[in-house]
Amino acid sequence: MTTLTNGTATITPTLVDGYSAGQEARTIAHPIISRPGPDDVTLRPAGPRTGVLRLLFTTEADAEAARALHAVPYVWTLNDDDRTSIGMDYVVEGGTLGTALEDETRDLWLIDIPFREV
Repeated sequence: MTTLTNGTATITPTLVDGYSAGQEARTIAHPIISRPGPDDVTLRPAGPRTGVLRLLFTTEADAEAARALHAVPYVWTLNDDDRTSIGMDYVVEGGTLGTALEDETRDLWLIDIPFREV
């Protein structure tokens, strides 16, 4: 089961239909013009995960409620019993928060949530 909570509301989608995430590499290489050897390097940890979370809902009302809740500034907590690696605290950031009718059945609803892990 997947749950998304913000401290006052809980969302339980039917399915996590998509999840894509990346982390900005923050290490910096400083080329040294006067030497042919390796660059100087400033090692830095990668940034937080950013990406898009896609949730599937069986009703338009549930999808719209989830979209509307994500349109308000909250810190969300994502927990997934089957995919623990996607668990995180996040905010909606970047991209477009969107709702779509699922293509195959035309009876299910999807929302895309652009996120930044916090």
